[in-house]
Amino acid sequence: MPSRSPPLLRRNMGGFSLLEAIVTLVVVSLIVTVLMQALAQALDMRERLLRHQRQSRTAALQEQWFRDSVSSALSDLPDALGHLEGDAGVLNVLTSAPLVGQGLSRVRWEVVEASEGLALAYDGPGWAGVVVPAPLREARFSYMDREGGWHSDWAPEVPADAAPGTVPMLPRMVRFQAETTRGEMTWLVPVRSEPYVPQRMRVGSDGI
Repeated sequence: MPSRSPPLLRRNMGGFSLLEAIVTLVVVSLIVTVLMQALAQALDMRERLLRHQRQSRTAALQEQWFRDSVSSALSDLPDALGHLEGDAGVLNVLTSAPLVGQGLSRVRWEVVEASEGLALAYDGPGWAGVVVPAPLREARFSYMDREGGWHSDWAPEVPADAAPGTVPMLPRMVRFQAETTRGEMTWLVPVRSEPYVPQRMRVGSDGI
């Protein structure tokens, strides 16, 4: 007489039941959903990190352009190439490091109005354009004198009776400040050149 398999064994040998297949599909769907959400979050984080990295590199390059041109400021006779002059919105500087080209050049940094706020623009030989785009707020230049005091403008004049080497033509430091979408931006640039009247001007002031 043939033996009979237990009912449970026969059911297992015949494959999954409908209920087991549905439960399996639900579990797999949940796992796939969780994995897709994790992948989407990872991609979003990667995009934010790359955007932050691009912004940081751009900001560093913008500051370096400004720093190079201002730290290399020089002073010449007023009727020749002139010297550094500026106020809160405009900075004119004679520099040996313009953004384009080589040699002494007069360049202009200016806070200009844009559609979304303020921007920082550059104008020099070979190229002119916006370096730091809008939106900026409260953007301004300021200038430190040799005693450490800050001024909103810099336009030194040499009196006719000035003793040689007594009138500083260049500030000790130039500062650019602005409010950005990422917070406050402050660029402090020391001026490396001799601050006083050039030798040719000193000779002329003595009447020799």
